[in-house]
Amino acid sequence: MPVECEIRDGKLVWIKSPISGVISYVVDLRGKSFAFTLGDRPELEPNSPPLDADAVRRATEVCPFCPGNEGQTARELFRIEGADLSEWTGVREIAEPKWVVRVFNNLFPRIPAELTGGRNESYIVVEDPRHFQESPRSHGDLIFTGGLGEGHFFRLIETDARVMRRALENSAVCSVVIRKNQGRESGASQPHVHQQIIGSPEAFPCVLAEARAERENPHLWNEIVALMERLNLSIEREADVVSYQSPFGLFPRSYDVVMPEYRGLLHELDPGKMRKFSGAIYRLLRVLGPLPLDYEIHQGEGLPLHAHINARLFPYSSVGGTLNLPHTLLESAAAIRKAVARQTD
Repeated sequence: MPVECEIRDGKLVWIKSPISGVISYVVDLRGKSFAFTLGDRPELEPNSPPLDADAVRRATEVCPFCPGNEGQTARELFRIEGADLSEWTGVREIAEPKWVVRVFNNLFPRIPAELTGGRNESYIVVEDPRHFQESPRSHGDLIFTGGLGEGHFFRLIETDARVMRRALENSAVCSVVIRKNQGRESGASQPHVHQQIIGSPEAFPCVLAEARAERENPHLWNEIVALMERLNLSIEREADVVSYQSPFGLFPRSYDVVMPEYRGLLHELDPGKMRKFSGAIYRLLRVLGPLPLDYEIHQGEGLPLHAHINARLFPYSSVGGTLNLPHTLLESAAAIRKAVARQTD
């Protein structure tokens, strides 16, 4: 059956998620205290002095993901060194030790190792050695994924694929999810930019729910893409990859990046298509900047490869199986679309 929704005078009134069943209503949220718009971020006074060197040193000395603290993590599985990255956009010269990406097992596995053949299949990918942005003025001026450069992000997705391949070599693993948290508000326990990759002995519940919806409606994802274009919520569309602002995401500002015709796994993608997929994700992350956010890459179970990106501009506010969407949904999608287009010019 088609996606259930109501459109009046060309505007979305409500829509029901075909996966979760949650109904989202488009309402005027301007009177709510959390009704920020894109770009509303607390700014420091322009003359605020940079964070002093001692404060930077103290913060990086206790961070297990900073260079020099490698002994605080599990044994390193592999690294990508600076000498290999001269072509990466946005990567500057890095002091010793010259690594740019490190991969190791999570000290706190998301799934007990005894359920995955006795091998810890929870991984950490440290995205960059930098803890802070250039000339930080507060402890919140952390380097963020959107600030790494599109070439750098592509190499991160390649790294994820390499870790996935390793996890799936374990016969006890049948499903892998890639997850990113940015900011404490999104649940990140470490401020230093990193990703998590988790191998599971069974398909993840969120993936199973999507697969069930796909079986019930084999044309589901194409219908969603067509509806997003009709509602003018589409952000980018190429032959292989589509991105749009999702009105039935987990949060009122959610975005999806989908490869509608590709039903394989990330590590099976050819480099050209992987670059398109990673580029579409990156451009959204670049627009969202340092805001608290998370994304998750879903694959397998007959699903198209896709990523869900949630910007934490609004608190989660599902009540009784409903979710309020801001009435500025179309304006927000248009603003994102213009910002993404500027990145590709």
